[in-house]
Amino acid sequence: MLGIQVGSEVLGIGAGVPIGVSAAVLIGGTNDMTTDQKMGARWEVRDPDGVVVDTYFDWEMFWTGPGLEQGFVGNHFILDKVGTYTVKADLLMNLDDPVAVDSYDGDLCTVTAEVPPEYELIQHIIYPYAYIYDGDVEVSTATFKTDPFTPSAWMGENFASKLEDEVRKEGGRVIEVRVYIDTTPLLWTNFRIEVMGTSLGATAGVATAVGIVPWLAILLICLAIIAVIVVATLAFTTVMDSLRHKPGLEDVKPGWGKDTLIKTIQDSEEHWERPLTPIETLEGMSEAELREYLDAIAEEEVPSISWWPLAIVGGVVVLGVGSAFVLGARRK
Repeated sequence: MLGIQVGSEVLGIGAGVPIGVSAAVLIGGTNDMTTDQKMGARWEVRDPDGVVVDTYFDWEMFWTGPGLEQGFVGNHFILDKVGTYTVKADLLMNLDDPVAVDSYDGDLCTVTAEVPPEYELIQHIIYPYAYIYDGDVEVSTATFKTDPFTPSAWMGENFASKLEDEVRKEGGRVIEVRVYIDTTPLLWTNFRIEVMGTSLGATAGVATAVGIVPWLAILLICLAIIAVIVVATLAFTTVMDSLRHKPGLEDVKPGWGKDTLIKTIQDSEEHWERPLTPIETLEGMSEAELREYLDAIAEEEVPSISWWPLAIVGGVVVLGVGSAFVLGARRK
């Protein structure tokens, strides 16, 4: 018998598992000999890139008699890459001259981007840039272990605002974020944050400063700002994708403020390579004038598409927590 243990669940070879969880290899068999036997096991696990993530060799287990079963369980390792993990495994007999009585060389499991069932969505944020941007994006998933009291003090609006500010500093734009929590561990809480944004590049200043990949560095900075204590980073991965701008928000009625309207106009002009309106000019306009100007940009750039969505993208839509908020001052 060869399998993989994810959490408390034992799965068969080739099973699909979500990214960011820990796993361990299991090997077991039955002594078919008429005498007691000393058995061993060895294996090597490689991730989707071919990197060895786990090795095992053990002769310490003894059979107690014919017909009895014996199992071998390895150390846990993190499934932190989407794709197929492989394993080369042997069940061995004869201490002096090991003989493989059973072997396997193939797929261990397939890691997907699916969210583990124990995680609960507590925040879903759609940023204004999602409604005007078409192109390549980076989709990053980070899993953190925190102190057990953080979820009750989770400050979603502050996190959304700080994330946008930090990403803009690096020349990027946030498009969408989902925040999940797993409170099943007794002594800590696991956060899973999925963020989609435009590419920051490997040489972003924040990455150079702290020596880690840009999106992970930014998430850690933002969590620290809102006082979320990160005990450990359990897993992190980034994959490339492409985005076609999101359809309208006709069914959502968030408020929007002047600051966010100005940011959206600036993003629109940059995205469509239009002449940039001086910030002083935009700041001197009223909210009504800013909305009219945003509509005028839309009519010129995408005349065949209703521009109601961009008229309200100054709001950040938050789903999954029963409320909505916007970045910037609310209209009175």
